[in-house]
Amino acid sequence: MAATTCLTNNFRKDILNAVINMSSDTIKMALYAGQSHNQNTTAYTTTGEVSGTNYTAKGNTLSSASQSTDTSNNVSFYDFADTQWASSTITADSCLIYSDTVSSPTADVSIYVGDFGGSKSSSSGTFSVVMPAAAYNTAIIRIA
Repeated sequence: MAATTCLTNNFRKDILNAVINMSSDTIKMALYAGQSHNQNTTAYTTTGEVSGTNYTAKGNTLSSASQSTDTSNNVSFYDFADTQWASSTITADSCLIYSDTVSSPTADVSIYVGDFGGSKSSSSGTFSVVMPAAAYNTAIIRIA
């Protein structure tokens, strides 16, 4: 079963309760194969996480986080730099973005689950996740 592409319910709750701080938390992306994450995914898990050359459990830290607000469309959004695993041999069909900083009430609390639309692979090459454009209608994390 494929993952869903969405913000998680935990993120919606935790951002309103100031549990997650997008500007100071360490935000990471883990890769998965055959995992059916959805809006009810609560936290990072090793179940279904990929393994392979140059992939480390818990994934990559996302860098260059930036927040913007489009006041014409009343949408705030977050963007990150593309992330990659160089010289890797990986096959993944989805990802989980989570806060590696939060420990309570849920450790490694989920933010976003993303379906790649099928298996993507690298073989002794670079596995890249390209973030969508930073705009009110395309950014990976959008709050309207």
